[in-house]
Amino acid sequence: MAATPQTSMGLVADDLNDTDREILSVLSEGRATPQLVREELAARGREVSRQYVSQRLTRLREHNHVENLHGTGVYALVDDPR
Repeated sequence: MAATPQTSMGLVADDLNDTDREILSVLSEGRATPQLVREELAARGREVSRQYVSQRLTRLREHNHVENLHGTGVYALVDDPR
């Protein structure tokens, strides 16, 4: 029997990497696109690609911590697992 992904369960602090924590910090200040998050992380000294930010946002969305507002690519914090 194949395992089903557990997308409804939230993450806990130990499940997060440093980039996840920084993304959550950016989103705690307001809504943002992956590019805006990338730029904010760069301003804070963390250089990551927009694609990597998008991957991390997707993971956070799968666990109901962020929301892609109306499918626009603008993300908002829903539940902060830190």
